[in-house]
Amino acid sequence: MKKPVLTTADGPEDPATQPRRSVGQAARLQPIPAAPSDSKPAVGASAVRRTFTFTSAVTGEKVTATCMPGCTIDHEADSKTPEHPHDIYCYAPGTASELPLVGPLCDTGSPEDFRFLGWQIDCHPFSGRPAERLPFVAIEVIDDHYIEYIDPDALEMVISGLQQQVNSLREAHVQLVNLRAAFLNPPEVAA
Repeated sequence: MKKPVLTTADGPEDPATQPRRSVGQAARLQPIPAAPSDSKPAVGASAVRRTFTFTSAVTGEKVTATCMPGCTIDHEADSKTPEHPHDIYCYAPGTASELPLVGPLCDTGSPEDFRFLGWQIDCHPFSGRPAERLPFVAIEVIDDHYIEYIDPDALEMVISGLQQQVNSLREAHVQLVNLRAAFLNPPEVAA
């Protein structure tokens, strides 16, 4: 599975550009504990919470992590090698559509399928950003171009914005059909 490229408002997130923390700060960095929930698990998710232990590459200590409900990552590799805590993440797949496109995005002259408006739920339990320690949505707008770190309120705003834009695109479709018909069938011009 290809891990998505993380982005921030300033562009791609590069761990090398993240502020360095002392060993004491890294040791104090803890995931937000999961609150008990009566709600149903996510689609395809198990109500059972998996745990795994990894060795922190920062402190050398063993750290126990609890998976996000619905996480499909096999954390066995995380358990076998020392990991930097901010590299630990959970992932629950969503759905994606494919859109056949021709044009400047394509490498060939024939239609190519692009992933379009896909989504997934991620969680970075040891992130330096507290909001990322809770599950969030990442929307793949089109092939490897993401809007990430979307909380429930922001997701509702994105959904509303997309619905408005879909309505606008329906208007554009009607206008385009009418303009093409007028362009291809011009009225006779008197000389």
